[in-house]
Amino acid sequence: MTHQPYDDRREPSRLADIIARDEAHPSVGRQVMNGLSGLLVLMVTGVVIVLLVLWKSP
Repeated sequence: MTHQPYDDRREPSRLADIIARDEAHPSVGRQVMNGLSGLLVLMVTGVVIVLLVLWKSP
C-alpha cells in the first residue's frame, strides 16, 4: 500500500466569491450602481471631515 499525503488527494483550494442570497447573479448595472453609491458615500464622508476640520481650526 502506497502512502499518499492527505493534501495530495484534496482538491486545491480556490478563491470563491461570497454572494448574498438575494443577489445570486448581480448584473453589470447593479455592480456599477453599487460602486457609484459607495464612492458617493466616501466623498460625502470626506467632505464632512474636511468641513469639521476647517470649522474647528482657528
